[in-house]
Amino acid sequence: MGPSDSSTNNPCSRLESLPVEILQLIFLHSLEVNLPRASPRLGNALSSPLLYTWLIRLVFSSSNPGSREGFFTPDFLPPPLDFWALSWEERAHLQTTLLACRWCTFTLLRKCQREYVNHAIRRKCTGLVFREEDQALLSNLDPRFDDLEDRDWAPDMKRGKGDIVFPAQLEESLRTPSSRSVDRKVAIWFHHGALQIREPNEIFYENDLFRLPCANVIKPGRIPDKVLRSPWSDAQFWFLQLLSSDFYLDEDQFSLDRSSDITYRLIRKRQFEPFSRLLSMSFRSGNCRVPARWPLQPVHYSLVRRYGSGSGDRFINFILEERWDDIPVGVKQELLRYVESP
Repeated sequence: MGPSDSSTNNPCSRLESLPVEILQLIFLHSLEVNLPRASPRLGNALSSPLLYTWLIRLVFSSSNPGSREGFFTPDFLPPPLDFWALSWEERAHLQTTLLACRWCTFTLLRKCQREYVNHAIRRKCTGLVFREEDQALLSNLDPRFDDLEDRDWAPDMKRGKGDIVFPAQLEESLRTPSSRSVDRKVAIWFHHGALQIREPNEIFYENDLFRLPCANVIKPGRIPDKVLRSPWSDAQFWFLQLLSSDFYLDEDQFSLDRSSDITYRLIRKRQFEPFSRLLSMSFRSGNCRVPARWPLQPVHYSLVRRYGSGSGDRFINFILEERWDDIPVGVKQELLRYVESP
């Protein structure tokens, strides 16, 4: 008897036997993110960087009013995907689910940010006239996305200026007697993947902001566990910084089990670098839109003393130097006595 046919040993279901194009269409209609995990065959058919890109655009693009007209073109988000067909709850669920996927990486999100900003420029800056040198720069922004060191990292970009601002004017054909001004400013935030077009004296938060990734105002997505555990690479912290102002860490500001457990492990395992970096960042909770610094609990103050190494302990010194205003008065005295003891 000859060798067994592989199809006999691993028979396909009717779904698996469909052409790849049909499987991908079913996936886009259903948005069932677990479908590729159902079998290796389905995983191979649906593991496509292009599909991932479309999902990110669908789920994480800004829902600002300016996106309602002429933005989600078929070349950017092809049918059957419909950005406006998702409810707040569906979008929040998909944001949480996609962020947790192994393929949803900081590198892929950065690529999607570049494409998103370039698309926003093509769709929303067509009626603007730029200086020749600015137009050349706008046409080649990709290198600017590679440098994250000197960027506007303020939560929600509250500084309101942007990493780079281009002056522009309305085209002659678009000017009307009712136009308050023909002058415009186009601001771009490279880390946040955001673009904004405004009149010179307008206030930041009164304007349309095109941004990716953008969380729901009503119900945000959840920061994934994969960026809150070892190996604590630089890429993880870039990812965290990108998500921290919009996506939530703990379910609410009074139930801090998730952040508390992470802090506990870092202190117990003496992982100072991620401890210090997390405690220097701000995060929001699921029921509060205002970011706050990484929370410290009473148990953490006791824990740093238990595992501390005396007056030179980096954990205690960091808390005293960087989080002094957050420490309860009685605990301050205990920590000071600890570091001053021989």
